[in-house]
Amino acid sequence: MGNFFGCFHVEEYSCAIKEKNGKFKKELKPGYHCVPWFCCHCVVGTVSMKIQQICVSCHHKTKDNVFVILVAAIHFQVLDGENGNNPKKAFYVHTDSRSLIKDYAFDIIKTTISHTTFDELFEKKDDFVVTVNDKLSEKISDDYGYGKFKTLIVDISPEESTKRTINLTNAAPKMSSALTGATPEVIDMLRTTQYGAATLGKDELPDA
Repeated sequence: MGNFFGCFHVEEYSCAIKEKNGKFKKELKPGYHCVPWFCCHCVVGTVSMKIQQICVSCHHKTKDNVFVILVAAIHFQVLDGENGNNPKKAFYVHTDSRSLIKDYAFDIIKTTISHTTFDELFEKKDDFVVTVNDKLSEKISDDYGYGKFKTLIVDISPEESTKRTINLTNAAPKMSSALTGATPEVIDMLRTTQYGAATLGKDELPDA
């Protein structure tokens, strides 16, 4: 009955897009609004004002030539401003805004990784996050209406070959300590292990 008399309800944390004669007319905030359909007014859709999340996984090489897989969760939402018409931009400008933001985020993360060493990814994680947030705001907010970007680094993992190298490097001192005063039986056993051969080299193991 409400629709018959031109009454339209907009839910909380939403914004409705109102048109007249096929052209944008107004953004409708939460609450009840008069939308007289008999005067060629209509609501063509709604935009969620809630915080949204996308996950981005990027496999790329660091500044010091270490291949890593970085997984980031990025939170964002449509900017709410009196003069920005951001819900209008979010509704009309791009047909798939989430994919657009994900593509931009992937490119920014990939570029930032290439300018960062492997150790700096851990030591300067906060700086990395700030860079991603600022670049996303610069590329997205003015044209597409989304903002308040907050990036959370979920995981940073080197590829398997790098993991094995790190494990072998960490195992070397322990292997050297184990060889000190080792019996011939223990030395023979170490010759057959992966870490014994790869960490010290077969020629470096003492003869039994």
